[in-house]
Amino acid sequence: MHTTRATPGLLTLLALTALTACGTDPGPGTGPGGGEGHDAGSGTVRTEPPVTGVRWVVESVTAAGGKTEALPGRAHFTLGEDGTVEGNLGCNSFHGRADVDGPTVTFGPFVSTRKLCPGPESELERALTGVLEGRTTYTVKGRVLSLTAAGGEGPGLEATADPESPPPAPGTGTGTGTGTGTGSGTGTGTGSGTGTG
Repeated sequence: MHTTRATPGLLTLLALTALTACGTDPGPGTGPGGGEGHDAGSGTVRTEPPVTGVRWVVESVTAAGGKTEALPGRAHFTLGEDGTVEGNLGCNSFHGRADVDGPTVTFGPFVSTRKLCPGPESELERALTGVLEGRTTYTVKGRVLSLTAAGGEGPGLEATADPESPPPAPGTGTGTGTGTGTGSGTGTGTGSGTGTG
């Protein structure tokens, strides 16, 4: 009868041969043959300003006649991400266009209800209407919005974010990427075997 025994050297040779055939990859995207991974992805950054989607409660309006304090909780507005604005001028409700572009908001014509308002409310509405027309610039610091006529001269207002609204957040960024690479490997082995018959 003929018996064949595998020796540890032969097993090592077979294992090394299998590894050589598969190759090795020294790491993602690199290899000794000069192959190098490349990031094929590109990041995209959301640039919507933090002024939209928040209910802004007007605290004060500065116009030619001086500073007008708002009646608590009465005057407010919300700038929509779809280019709209709606709110209350202190007595009458309104809605219209407001296009946000970078640090500017350009207000278009708006329509409002026509209730007869008493003295202080009427003054506030007149002052607020003067701010919410044409091109304005804005800044948001924490939960406070400052809105002024373009160029920094003319009427302006200060408003705070309604506690029920989500806090204004700075623009956020997201990115995606993919990597490609090649690798190669080599192996050597030695072994010996004996057989008896």
